Amino acid sequence: MNRLFIKKLITTGFFLVFLFVFSFLNICTSYKSLKSAVRKTEVSSLKEYISGIEYEINKNIYGKFKLVESYGYIQKLMGKNEVSNFEVVKDTEGKLHFTYFANKPNPTAHITTKLKELNKEIKNSKTKLIYLMTPDKYIKGYTKFPKGIPYHYNNETADQFLSELNSEKIDSIDLRDGILESGIKGADMFFNTDHHWKIKTAFWGFGQVVKNMNKKYNLQLDESNFYTNINNYNIVEYKDSFIGSMGRKIGKNYTGIDDFSLIYPKFKTNYDFYFENSFTNGTLTGRFEESLVAINPIRKYDVYGIISDKYFSYLYGNQPFAHIHNKENPNGLKVLFIKDSLAVPLAAFFSSVCSDVYLLDPRYYKGDMLNFINNTELDFVFVSYSPQNLVDEFFKFTKDK
Repeated sequence: MNRLFIKKLITTGFFLVFLFVFSFLNICTSYKSLKSAVRKTEVSSLKEYISGIEYEINKNIYGKFKLVESYGYIQKLMGKNEVSNFEVVKDTEGKLHFTYFANKPNPTAHITTKLKELNKEIKNSKTKLIYLMTPDKYIKGYTKFPKGIPYHYNNETADQFLSELNSEKIDSIDLRDGILESGIKGADMFFNTDHHWKIKTAFWGFGQVVKNMNKKYNLQLDESNFYTNINNYNIVEYKDSFIGSMGRKIGKNYTGIDDFSLIYPKFKTNYDFYFENSFTNGTLTGRFEESLVAINPIRKYDVYGIISDKYFSYLYGNQPFAHIHNKENPNGLKVLFIKDSLAVPLAAFFSSVCSDVYLLDPRYYKGDMLNFINNTELDFVFVSYSPQNLVDEFFKFTKDK
């Protein structure tokens, strides 16, 4: 009995020492950023304040990615197709997905009403509202999940939503249509480790938007197919250089590492790009790759660093507000994207056929979006959220609703 007690005592002692050392190392690692988060006062609520501190703690855990890699390697050895209680799952091709248990599409009538109200409250009758549906990573007719992996019904929710918009006579463009005939292999449409489409797929989406708008509104955008021709663009391949948001949760031992393609024009371009966020604001001027592409993520090969997220090299990621002015096309369209992150590279490419492109991200923009629309000269307003983001928080277009 005494021997058993001594063993338990020693084990407990080692465990407590480990916790003490690990906690001390964590404090040393995160002290400066945690101190900054504690002192931060420009927050709207106590919940936001606590979330900010929690985020800094989680971001700066000592040896975080070694722990993630060890966990991912064990999951791979066990042959698991889901991790963290189905937070991330793997399809039959090895691509990672966010999913959840569902047995039917989510209700969308309330967000249809929100979009209908926005359409009615746009004062300028010449400003057209379009819903731009970007594709879900689960591609109907192609993607398959292993047995036992839940399906989220994102595509069925999107179908239901677009049907409701059609009943309300609100225009839409569905980029899921024809994606399997795009000429891009199914395995190459989305990153393995991220929920975003690849840049080549986003470029294809840009061409589809131009084609649809010419057909719907009798426009003459890119009549010679110059701007939508991929042969007029440089493509730089970065092999094994990118791990997306899902891959960072489980590690490269489980997921592998994605390649990344940087696409930018060969032809003459000249832009002003203004952006503002909670940290800074400023204007960048020059060619497409000088003003609309952040160099830092491209040059960095720390695949786990948020700053090296190559997808967000375009337009410097999700800015609350951004404005692209194309000096080479002063008489082009003036458009607004109210968008999530899938629209970022598409909007960058679409700027080639526009004079001005404005972008608002509802997750970060603190102003009144309807007020911005009604006080800005616009030809088109695109509301563009992927199927997974058809939820109420993305459809609050005014401060009082």
